[in-house]
Amino acid sequence: MRRRTATLLIAVAGIASASLASTAAGAATVASHGRLIPAHQGQILPKENADTTSLNWSGYATAPGSGVSGVTSTFTVPSVNPVPPGFAANWTGIGGYSSSDLIQAGTSEDAVQGNYAWYEILPASETPITSGCTGDPTCTVNAGDVVTVDIHLVGSNLWSVSLSDAGHWSWQQNISYASTESSAEWIFEAPTLVVQTIPANTGVNHFGPTSTFTDASGTHTIAQGNPVSIAMGPGLVNEATPSALAADGQSFNVCAYAQTCAAP
Repeated sequence: MRRRTATLLIAVAGIASASLASTAAGAATVASHGRLIPAHQGQILPKENADTTSLNWSGYATAPGSGVSGVTSTFTVPSVNPVPPGFAANWTGIGGYSSSDLIQAGTSEDAVQGNYAWYEILPASETPITSGCTGDPTCTVNAGDVVTVDIHLVGSNLWSVSLSDAGHWSWQQNISYASTESSAEWIFEAPTLVVQTIPANTGVNHFGPTSTFTDASGTHTIAQGNPVSIAMGPGLVNEATPSALAADGQSFNVCAYAQTCAAP
């Protein structure tokens, strides 16, 4: 079974490598930061105070089923080791854990395209944020930058989506979107790029100190939302593992290509 898993990862890495080569040759590459892909067919996703696995997500989700009207996240943009070849994104969003809708924003990191910010509303593909930022017209994202994402409801099906790169730039836009408001997430992802990819080797991904969600009763930390911890992998070997939450109930790490991960 270990050999079969290794063979699968090598095959997917080969696909990712081919995609990287295509990008390097100048092909337009559009990532898709889709809803959670279960690790196996028929998997039942838990709703609270549990651990689960996914093929594309690692991190935390709170899934009350309805009423999530806002989410925030602060995370540090990781550096990327080109081996194994893969793709990574760090983001926060609403929906997508157990629903087909998802509104989200964050940054992507890979060894060829570099780093960039984006937002996405399913079923559309991502919209890169590469212009119109206050403080830096090109919205540059570098490894080590601290990025804050804030998504919250401002009207009927109208959401404010804002990103800021501390000390460098800020961006905000109101976006119309019909959401189930079913869940909130703080995620390290292996995006889909033509096919499902493996994650880039970003080492330890730091989330926090701010990771909150808002519902009718107010604003809460991840820990106050009866969260689900999500590991990325096919079930035998994790491609990414989340740590326990820190004492503040908001901060955590996701460790790429590690089976354990220490809390901040």
